[in-house]
Amino acid sequence: MNTGNRKAQVESGLLQIWYGGHKPSLIVGLSLSLLELIYKSLRWVSRQNKKSVAAKKACRPPVLVIGNLIAGGAGKTPIVMAVCQHFLANGQQVGIVSRGYGRSAQTPMLIDPAQTLPAASEVGDEPLFLSHETGCPVAVCADRSQAVNLLLRHFPDLSLIVSDDGLQHHRLARQLEWVVFDSRAHGNGRLLPAGPLREPLARLDSVDAVLCSNIAPQVLSKALNRPVQNNWHAIQVQLTGFSQLSSGLFLTIDQAKEHWKGLKLVAFTGMGNPEKLFAALRSVGLNLDARHGLPDHFNYPEDFCAQFIQQVLITSGKDAVKLDHSNPKVWVAEISVTLPPALTQALEDCIGPTID
Repeated sequence: MNTGNRKAQVESGLLQIWYGGHKPSLIVGLSLSLLELIYKSLRWVSRQNKKSVAAKKACRPPVLVIGNLIAGGAGKTPIVMAVCQHFLANGQQVGIVSRGYGRSAQTPMLIDPAQTLPAASEVGDEPLFLSHETGCPVAVCADRSQAVNLLLRHFPDLSLIVSDDGLQHHRLARQLEWVVFDSRAHGNGRLLPAGPLREPLARLDSVDAVLCSNIAPQVLSKALNRPVQNNWHAIQVQLTGFSQLSSGLFLTIDQAKEHWKGLKLVAFTGMGNPEKLFAALRSVGLNLDARHGLPDHFNYPEDFCAQFIQQVLITSGKDAVKLDHSNPKVWVAEISVTLPPALTQALEDCIGPTID
């Protein structure tokens, strides 16, 4: 078994334990409990809670961190896009910082949408996708503070910097923190690696907003066993249609259903939670001949799409930046997020005079 397959199997097994109700064997369960105890001890020794509080401070320009408490993705990226698009529509300049998970380069890199875009292997799939979708510059570095400095050297007039993830990256000074949850809530409620939690739920007491992505705040409240607060907001992520990767042709959902009538469809994605894409397709009445949930940030081989006999291949935008753009069978599921007015107003109020 090669390293990639082994990693995929371990990841799949952990996700089943975290979110699928799977009970591990005695040895695996004891090992995970021991590692969870070590993780808790390291958090205590390194004073993680105090570092989290100390990281929040007034910044110029303000920095908004959109992150989550769970591993495996909870839907941050569409919300980052929505924030950027909201402020761009109001004439503000916005920049993004990201770790760039899985990229080959180690040095800080800048994605300038006005210049030739780098390869996803150099900067990571999410940063490249965010720059493509928003038209915003993106600075990529494991040390997000360095990413902020790189961004401001090239774009000193930014009104807002949005960090895609980074809630646990305490070296990054931030003014605002938003935490995203989806329908999986906190899984089995345990800390890594026995469960998906990166931090205890008490961390929610110090964040500025909790965003409930396609889950009612009351349902999330019951799952987390925590009361709904005024800063909890329902967010709806909706499928709006499909864009052909080779041509950019856009089909609404109804047009796609008519256009693809009688054809076989397959969906694949390397998102943190592949079921989100599959469920969205089912919800609009598309019947899939096959579906493939791949490891998060999957590194696609050049001939990946050639294996499918189906006439329509559906994937996410994050996956599409790593695929052959000449294949007319590939369609990208397009989504939209409408931020509640109360949330955008709260953001503008917190940012204050830096956004007029």
